[in-house]
Amino acid sequence: MKASDLLVRCLEAEGVEYIFGIPGEETIDLLDSLARSSIRFVLTRHEQGAAFMADAYGRLTGKPGVCLATLGPGATNLITGVANAHLDNSPVIAITCQAATTRLHKESHQNIDTIQLFNGITKYNQQIVSASTIPEIIRKSFALASAESVGAVHLQLPVDIAKEEIEASPLPIKRQATSSPDLTSLSHASSLIAEAKKPIVLAGNGVIRSHAAVPLLKFVEKANLPLVHTYMAKGILPFDHPNNLFAVGGTTGSDRLLPLLEADLVIAVGYDLIEYDPVVWNEDSSRKVLNIHTVPAETDAHYPVVLDLIGDIQASLKTLTAAVVQRPDIASFVALRKQRIDEILRIPSDQELPRLVMRALSEALPDDAIVIADVGLHKVWVSRWYQPKAPGRTIIYNGLASMGASLPAAVSAGLVRPQSQIVVVSGDGGFLMNAQELETARRLGLGITIIIFNDQRLSMIEKHQREANLAVTQTIFTNPDFKLFAHSFGAEHRRASNAKEFSQALQEALESGNLNLLEIVL
Repeated sequence: MKASDLLVRCLEAEGVEYIFGIPGEETIDLLDSLARSSIRFVLTRHEQGAAFMADAYGRLTGKPGVCLATLGPGATNLITGVANAHLDNSPVIAITCQAATTRLHKESHQNIDTIQLFNGITKYNQQIVSASTIPEIIRKSFALASAESVGAVHLQLPVDIAKEEIEASPLPIKRQATSSPDLTSLSHASSLIAEAKKPIVLAGNGVIRSHAAVPLLKFVEKANLPLVHTYMAKGILPFDHPNNLFAVGGTTGSDRLLPLLEADLVIAVGYDLIEYDPVVWNEDSSRKVLNIHTVPAETDAHYPVVLDLIGDIQASLKTLTAAVVQRPDIASFVALRKQRIDEILRIPSDQELPRLVMRALSEALPDDAIVIADVGLHKVWVSRWYQPKAPGRTIIYNGLASMGASLPAAVSAGLVRPQSQIVVVSGDGGFLMNAQELETARRLGLGITIIIFNDQRLSMIEKHQREANLAVTQTIFTNPDFKLFAHSFGAEHRRASNAKEFSQALQEALESGNLNLLEIVL
């Protein structure tokens, strides 16, 4: 068989369902092999979109998403999406094809060193130089992409290697046993919690990746600990849970930081430092940290770890839950929760349309809905005001935080969660960066609702300019007629300029089951 056939057989053995990408001259052997496989190739309209789709697949399934591009510009177009997966700890396998090995040593058409380009944004970055190495390389790639901290892998397949004749088979997948911290460390951890005056749990994206929301809930309830979560861990506790102090994020001095600022011990569970820089909430480094994660904590002067509890997060929490004793309520934290609840439940005025939109989404969407926020000021609105009903069903980009990721991610979500309502919340700036994937969504018959805040400006940049006492400049643009734009792609269009119009339009869009663009004019 051809080497491309062997590679596809190895991908099938790893359980790959979809490959997102765009064909190129150097990929035709691989595409021919895919056409005779169980793997579905999803043709996208830009390689960046393909990488974002693979990223979202990894987030939602826990299995590596796979994207494919040709050499040169195809490979470079993948980079932003792969970097996004790298910094957000999402498992992705990026495969690029390459010119024949006989011309890699010299200047030649579309030949650039893509191995060097992917070096800083991957866990493993490998050119396939012999067909015989394919089973080992594929198995290693999936093992590394899936191992904590999970991340991106890049593989390069030269066109002449893809055509090689080879007889080989995929390697078997070996399941690794989970590990737990030693009993001495667990005993030390329970003592730290018992001795603290104002301990608080800071839950991060690692809890979502480890499917540890239920063990965390039991731990919090047993010890009666207040909990805050990062933007990427939304839904980790139910809205009405008495220990839920909601999301933390934003700038120094925000009242939203108070739960962390008042604490003397931060029990960080599955928290990745990239989610929320510790210097913001621990500038004086006075708050001790008990780090519960799958990997040792990053070294940071503002993240003073007194104990690293390393191992499977579920196992660590279950053992620790058995050891802790219930603590009394902390009056200041109870008061903070009441303040937060009052703020969230307050009926916003008509001038606070973004808050009204988030409130309507929280009330209208079913438990299994998936909400994907693009990057911009609306990301903060989703993070603070939208209240999901379950963990792991809100995608918020807070690592590389690339604009334009949300629509491609929704395409992937529509494929892997076909029974769920998929809703994108985007600004007009981010939406138009990958708006071409509307055609992909339409071609696949996906019922996605895309909410666009149309204010003809980069609102987040304007906010930062004002806060820095600088002139507001270079942020204003014009938009197309979104109704004509949507209809040209075969999507439905609705428009709202107030809360009543939005609620009605949202209900109509969700009930239609079609591809919808819902424009909110600010």
